[in-house]
Amino acid sequence: MICRCSSKFQLGGIATASHSNTWRGIFPALCTPFAADGAVDLEAQRRVVRFALDCGSHGLVAFGLAGEVLKLSADERHDLTDVIVDEVAGAVPVLIGAGAPSVRASIELARHAELAGASGVVLPAPIGGFVGDGALVNYFATIASSISVPVMIQDAPAYLGVGLGPEVVRRIGAAAENVRLVKLEAGPVEISDWIHRLGDDFAIWGGDGGIYLLDSVRTGAAGIIPGGDLADLLVEVYEADARGEIGVAEESFQRILPVLVFEMQQSIDHFNACAKHVLVRRGVLEEPALRPPAAAFGDVSRGLLERHLAALNLAPRVARVD
Repeated sequence: MICRCSSKFQLGGIATASHSNTWRGIFPALCTPFAADGAVDLEAQRRVVRFALDCGSHGLVAFGLAGEVLKLSADERHDLTDVIVDEVAGAVPVLIGAGAPSVRASIELARHAELAGASGVVLPAPIGGFVGDGALVNYFATIASSISVPVMIQDAPAYLGVGLGPEVVRRIGAAAENVRLVKLEAGPVEISDWIHRLGDDFAIWGGDGGIYLLDSVRTGAAGIIPGGDLADLLVEVYEADARGEIGVAEESFQRILPVLVFEMQQSIDHFNACAKHVLVRRGVLEEPALRPPAAAFGDVSRGLLERHLAALNLAPRVARVD
């Protein structure tokens, strides 16, 4: 595993709040597997985690929109958190999403994640209605202050309908010292602006399915949080770039990019359906179902995705069996 590091930056391991901004690399967002009847499949979740680890992922993220989090009960999230943290067994950092409709519910989820052994927590903006900047600062600071592990703020106005901005995040960080990580659903220009405005105290991460991977990390992003279905290929791109093999990184990324762009179009359901289709194809999942209600993944989408995948010569990659 390549480490994009100096005396200040290093990959892997469990970090404390004081140095969580040293995390670097590809932290794929895990999907949540369901059985055909819609029940959570805990054993399949273990396979998804093992696959991500076998791909060389530098860390993992759970319970974002890519994990169909809005369709999970609190008890299901508890059970899945326990399984994910247990399966990782400290090999890489694990960030657990603790977004919920209320401060009280988010605190409960965040505390469970910390007690389970998660390395950190991800908090998206609340989607229950418009609140002013002061209320947003209080919302995040109250939840973050209830735990001691690092907290990553997700700013995704296109998906959540609430925008934060760097000044609000700065105020949150002033109120809660464990808030030093930010995930943006944004390209390198916006990432660069956030880095400039927040400075070295914060580490900025990119999302958007990984479509801006190289431009973002070259601009100064700490890492990328893509889907998990092509994590091995994205890790190879990231690590080639970290070694200074610029041409190799760019050539490899150009082969992957059409798949990433196709996955990111239309809706979250489309993205999740694509990711699960690929994981079935690679021998990780047996069942590609999204939990209802969900948009149908029809023959046209499936055929176009397969056409893009064919260019990768993507052989099945079965997760490790211990």
